[in-house]
Amino acid sequence: MDVRIDERGKFFTPRIAKDAVAAFIYTNDRIIVGSIHVRPGNRLTDELNGDTSPFLPITDAHVYSVDEQPLYRSDFLVVAYTQIMLVCELDSMAELRTIPWADERVTDDEAPQLAVADMGLRVNERGKFFSVRVPKDALHTLVQTREHLVVGYFHMRPDRRMKDELNEARSRFLPITDAHIYRAGDETERYYTSFLLVAYAVITMVAPIEAISRVRPTPWLPDTPQEEPA
Repeated sequence: MDVRIDERGKFFTPRIAKDAVAAFIYTNDRIIVGSIHVRPGNRLTDELNGDTSPFLPITDAHVYSVDEQPLYRSDFLVVAYTQIMLVCELDSMAELRTIPWADERVTDDEAPQLAVADMGLRVNERGKFFSVRVPKDALHTLVQTREHLVVGYFHMRPDRRMKDELNEARSRFLPITDAHIYRAGDETERYYTSFLLVAYAVITMVAPIEAISRVRPTPWLPDTPQEEPA
């Protein structure tokens, strides 16, 4: 066992080596782009949902206002989990428009992660696979928070109801794939990511897309095919 003891008898043990994952974190009043550190072989979902501490450490953090104005940079900071609304890997985001943190992304002309729906997998151009560990059914869903409308796929265990899956959740974040993120006020699309974590604490409503009827022009609601006249 690799343990150091100083002259006062205090024990020091080696820290667990972790991998740095470039991430986008949206909080109540800030956007943070920096590195989250996960244990080797662990998914970002597992790392965040399994963390029982009140604060998430971020390194090489670039901090922006919610209207994307740069504020400051910090080599290290911690953000309260209670303030986090959305989290995703930076490399999973598509650039829908000019964003100030574009230089922080990996720039090797790679495309966003591609959905392989039939297999329940996602793979990016570097060959990295993302899969659900338990076979699940994908439900096209609207997830509403105070600030955003998220339209994407919620993954449920087979033969489960959406209500039961959500009511029995014991984790901090709800995973959503193929996520289109709209601003709640004017419903303009702000971000797209192939994988997103939405904090349960900020969710106000969840509805299957197929259960929603259009009553006005709605950019996030797919067009319903018109039935041919008999």
